[in-house]
Amino acid sequence: MSKKPAVSNASPLIWLAKIGKLELLKALFEKVVIPKRVYLEVVSDERAPDAMVIEGAVKSGWVEVSEEKLEDAATLAKAAGIHLGEAEAILLARKLGASLIVDEREASETAHIFGVSTTGTVAVLLLASARGMLTFADFKESLDGLISLGFWLSVDVYNRAIEEARSLSGG
Repeated sequence: MSKKPAVSNASPLIWLAKIGKLELLKALFEKVVIPKRVYLEVVSDERAPDAMVIEGAVKSGWVEVSEEKLEDAATLAKAAGIHLGEAEAILLARKLGASLIVDEREASETAHIFGVSTTGTVAVLLLASARGMLTFADFKESLDGLISLGFWLSVDVYNRAIEEARSLSGG
């Protein structure tokens, strides 16, 4: 299966960096592109460990910061009730023909209206499991790590994710 490019919003980058799994994006996608506004958001606290990890990915070149001017982003953000960074990420993904990595429901729904496929942080972990990059134990540890750091998941979504990961691991 050939890898495709992805555009990411801030939260998946931050959460994956916090649990030490940002490199999964490098393995799963041809390239990862982020709008300049998202870049500024994720590295704003330059002393935070996750910001340093993301900055390292940018400096090493596998996360690319787009300087693309997305004039319609403010209008989209206001109309859809989403953050400006999310709007820029949606428009950039559409322009690049890339999928969008985003956790926020409103942004994901807006992306679908624009014909952009989306995936979230938990789905990235499941995809890594499906490709043999994470064992079931690694997946569960990652998911529990996210939750312990404040990532919100309903019990139902948590249980479905665990069940899916278990089936991917064959046990």
